[in-house]
Amino acid sequence: MASPIRRNDIVRVFGTPDVAEGSVNEPREREENGMRFNERWYYKRPRNDPARAYERVIYWHRYEYVGSCIRRTPDGPWEPDPSLPERVRAAA
Repeated sequence: MASPIRRNDIVRVFGTPDVAEGSVNEPREREENGMRFNERWYYKRPRNDPARAYERVIYWHRYEYVGSCIRRTPDGPWEPDPSLPERVRAAA
């Protein structure tokens, strides 16, 4: 089984998020794009994005990676990016 993605792994690939909402200690959970989370990182035109996304959101529940969604164009739909963990590990 592959090791989980850590927050530092994401920062190493994309840099710090443009916007961070919530926190690891946030007691309230939210749901968006089918992901349940308490912290969300938003990147607009993320650097080195392996999917060449226009926008990317990364969801966390406490310190655990939940998932990621991308937009390929400014007006495009949000779509899950299940390949991100593998791509982040390959970039490490």
